[in-house]
Amino acid sequence: MTFFTDECFIYKANALLEAFDREHQIIPLLDRFEAGTPDTDWLPSIARWSPKPVIICGDARILKNQVERAALKEAKLMFVLLASGWTQTPWHTYAWKIIKVWPRIVEVTSKTLRPTVFEVSVSTLKVEKRFET
Repeated sequence: MTFFTDECFIYKANALLEAFDREHQIIPLLDRFEAGTPDTDWLPSIARWSPKPVIICGDARILKNQVERAALKEAKLMFVLLASGWTQTPWHTYAWKIIKVWPRIVEVTSKTLRPTVFEVSVSTLKVEKRFET
């Protein structure tokens, strides 16, 4: 599987995941797009990739903005939202938590057949289905 992390995912966590998970590809947004690229630009672009990546996102605004949410729905991509609190988590805590929950993220997204939005709690590390896109 290929995972694509947005700008709100701590950039150095990409290297951590690559070292931890040698089976899957981790592609940070900043490796393919310029900083500040609008979600409505990169979503349709990565939707054309083969295989389609799973998005790991640290910004819930994409689900609240109607235009961005429509772009996500049209892209038909699996979407994993790191819930509120992840971006304020100190690096040393963020690092062990993302490693601990990563196998569950991979498991859930690999077993899901339809484009779906999942949310990962920073406190419980539960990966919960929110809705299908």
